[in-house]
Amino acid sequence: MLSQRALLLQNSFKNILHRYASSSTTTSLVNVSTSHDNQICRIKLNNPRQRNILSFAMMNDLMKAIVENEQRSRVIILTAGDQTVFSSGHSLKELAELSKKNASASVFDRCTELMLKVRHLSIPVIAEVFGLAAAAGCQLVASCDIVVAGENASFSVPGVKHGLFCITPAVAVRESITNPKLSSLMLYTGEPISAKEAYEHGLVSRIVGENDLERETNKIAEQICAHSRPVVAVGKKYLQMKDEKDNLLNDYKIATQGMVENLHLKDTQYGLESFIKKTRPVWSHQNDTI
Repeated sequence: MLSQRALLLQNSFKNILHRYASSSTTTSLVNVSTSHDNQICRIKLNNPRQRNILSFAMMNDLMKAIVENEQRSRVIILTAGDQTVFSSGHSLKELAELSKKNASASVFDRCTELMLKVRHLSIPVIAEVFGLAAAAGCQLVASCDIVVAGENASFSVPGVKHGLFCITPAVAVRESITNPKLSSLMLYTGEPISAKEAYEHGLVSRIVGENDLERETNKIAEQICAHSRPVVAVGKKYLQMKDEKDNLLNDYKIATQGMVENLHLKDTQYGLESFIKKTRPVWSHQNDTI
């Protein structure tokens, strides 16, 4: 069950916020850093040592940075301090520990809040993707309005390899990729697709050379800033309503139930333990649960 905080956040998405001009500023949290210049806010995932995992702490820092900068910004750009990994998704070690305490749903609930916040902001969110965006990291990219990818970028939902099917990432990924057979291939095999494939099938808006990525993303952000804030806000609101033919929140609730059920399988625990110990998992192929 999602917390009441998620519902309160959804109500706030409906507000059209005033225009705000600001000078260049930079702030830092533990896992993210934020720079703000000319109404363009860059929020950088900044934990390269752990491949920018979307741990509970990282998601809290991302949410805090987004909330604090929404009113003063016209565009938010999500990027990474690591040019090899945008984000590798959830911390499997954290999920393994929480599953033993029957507390893993809290991570997926927080992830849903973050993804819905990104989608329902009154301003556009651009993902600037270097390197790999995997699992919940790919989900975060798919939740953004615009995705600009470097030629080296790749996208995957590899949870099945570690015994934890990417059910919640699939909500956003299958909505973004126009070829459902391709998203099924990604989910069932865990294999990545290239930036070119992602562009051809709707996950990516534009591909540029790695050296041009930041310049191109800023150019798009500046073009958006040239337009009326309330006009962009009402446009985003109705584009999202059109895209979300079904209830996205309900889809995430169902997907969260699936992730928690998946975590209770003994095979999943084998897979997570193997990932942590860097060994090859040995599956029982039984429906035994912990």
